[in-house]
Amino acid sequence: MKLFGQTNRIKILSLTAILFTTVAFTSCSKDDDEDVDAMARVKVVNAVNGSSNVNLYLDDVSLDGSAVAYGESSGYLATKEGDRNVKFKTGNEVKTDFDVTLKAGKYYTLYYTGTTNSSSNFVTEDDMTPPPSGKARVRFVHASSAASNIDVAVLNATSKLVTDLSYKAASAYETVDANTSFVLTATGSASAGLTMPTEIQAGKIYTIYISGSSNATLSYHVIAQN
Repeated sequence: MKLFGQTNRIKILSLTAILFTTVAFTSCSKDDDEDVDAMARVKVVNAVNGSSNVNLYLDDVSLDGSAVAYGESSGYLATKEGDRNVKFKTGNEVKTDFDVTLKAGKYYTLYYTGTTNSSSNFVTEDDMTPPPSGKARVRFVHASSAASNIDVAVLNATSKLVTDLSYKAASAYETVDANTSFVLTATGSASAGLTMPTEIQAGKIYTIYISGSSNATLSYHVIAQN
């Protein structure tokens, strides 16, 4: 009987431990989920023609996965919300330094732009609203310090999607068909400056940005946001 009573007590203690562990694990999982929901997400774009790889530092801490070559972009990187200091570095050299406010659940792109001798930056908030069925959503970003204000149209269309887009500005998102080609012109000009064929897909959201430190190096880059 004594052994039986001890065995029952061990079973009760074991059951209590299991229940406590389950509750604790559930609580931790909930906390982790809340932490994920409280994060902002940032993408890095290197739009400085001729630059070395650029690294992103938030509050003087390098963000893993943020090393980006010219014309390339990172994926979205999770980071805490709030007022943050941002530095773009090539090696140990700080190329540009600025502050940004990041909000939980929001998506942002941090652009490294300008020239190798005079670098700069700007930030866009990225809209992740899905496009209508069978369509894509696209916006245009002006990241070329050499280009004047620009207009953008669907190739061979009579009307324009974007007009008078200035340096460091982003257009609204537009709904377009898959594989649409675009043409860029200087605002006020009838001559095509840059034809932009794409392989954009239905169901996707895109940013198309232009870069280049001169008219000769003007180019476009397509980023899928989702």
